Amino acid sequence: MTEPASDENGGQPPLSPQDKRARVGATAAAIAIAAVVTSIVLGIGIAALLATAGGGEATTEERAAPTAGDSSATAGATTPLTTPVPPVVSPPASASPSAPPTTTPPALGTAGQVNKEAKQAPPKIEVAAGECLSGFGEKEVTEAPCGSPESRYKVSAVGPVGTACPADGDTSHTIADTTLCLDIDWVVGSCMDVSGDHPQPADCGPGGVQVISILPDTNSVNACPSADSGFVYDQRRFVVCFAEL
Repeated sequence: MTEPASDENGGQPPLSPQDKRARVGATAAAIAIAAVVTSIVLGIGIAALLATAGGGEATTEERAAPTAGDSSATAGATTPLTTPVPPVVSPPASASPSAPPTTTPPALGTAGQVNKEAKQAPPKIEVAAGECLSGFGEKEVTEAPCGSPESRYKVSAVGPVGTACPADGDTSHTIADTTLCLDIDWVVGSCMDVSGDHPQPADCGPGGVQVISILPDTNSVNACPSADSGFVYDQRRFVVCFAEL
């Protein structure tokens, strides 16, 4: 017996040569389309990767490269100045570099002398009320112990220029910006010469007077005991009693 031939088409009738060729063409077309699609996908992916890599490199380059402003600033900092340097002038050979120049000061005239004196500070008088002086001048005073043979005046008050001294004071004196109010330094037992305008200390002898007492709280010479006369200080109310020698 003859065996039947195997079913090559799954029980279907065998394909004709035209059908086989059509099936092969369709399969080839599908493979070609798949290859094209794959190529397109791969191309897009590669382009994206290249674009990403190129953008990073460009950012890095942009960060590394100086801007136009920086380039100009750098160029300005490093470009040498075009202003010409002044030439160095050496001193003459005859001049000594260590010796200072000799200058003659201008002559001081009368006006310069006045200005010089005006700049000097006025003298400061360190004298207090109750202290005594042996004398005074235009710029200074000479102090002395009260009651000593050198003492002549006792300071009753000290103040600025224009200070009103007691009306019964013996004298006053102004030095710079200070006014001194002065009384005679009367000392009990001492002798005075009262013949002039101002009493002066003197040796005890004919023509002089001797201080007997000093009485406070009175302006009457009649209060002097055992005295010929006296000096009365009406405003401050005290009397200096003395006897003629």
